[in-house]
Amino acid sequence: MIETGRHLPGRTASNVRWCIGAVEDVPLDPPYALVTAGESLHWMNWEVVLPRLADALSPHGFVAIVGRDWEGPPGVRAHIRPVLMRHSAVRVWQDVDLLSELQSRKLFTVLGSRRFGPALWEPTVEQYLECRHSQRSFARSAMGETAARAFDAELRQVLTELCVSGAIQCLSDTLQLSVETTVTWGRPPGGQKTR
Repeated sequence: MIETGRHLPGRTASNVRWCIGAVEDVPLDPPYALVTAGESLHWMNWEVVLPRLADALSPHGFVAIVGRDWEGPPGVRAHIRPVLMRHSAVRVWQDVDLLSELQSRKLFTVLGSRRFGPALWEPTVEQYLECRHSQRSFARSAMGETAARAFDAELRQVLTELCVSGAIQCLSDTLQLSVETTVTWGRPPGGQKTR
């Protein structure tokens, strides 16, 4: 992801810094007016990360948490979910509402939210599988190559069956899916630590 970003327009802007490391301990250069987080926030140590971000934000800065819904309609979910649960590297499968969890632990105050989409998403099956491997539960480094290959084979088979049945539309070699995105912004409590 970092390597891709380093090739995009704006990559050399004076207000862009490339930090590589765990947010729990990577050196920061505050203040930040905006900190963005995606699904990876699920597997971070919230009690460490959110206070760190609070301290790193400018007085009027925000944390924006981006979530996506790309699971498809209930009929598609019903076929894909068992495969996900069987192959997850995280052995205790839990559905976690990240924002509710952060708020109930008093680690984040929501100030606003906006939903975008649905938008057409046309990945190939291989691109879809790669997106799954970007998730903690299905990261190749966590699964191991043998388990990752078994996961790919089973999920590929389920996607093929869903295409044949018409539950997922397929054009040429692309799946016709939709994705919705929600951006929720707010602040962790505290902050403004002396820098």
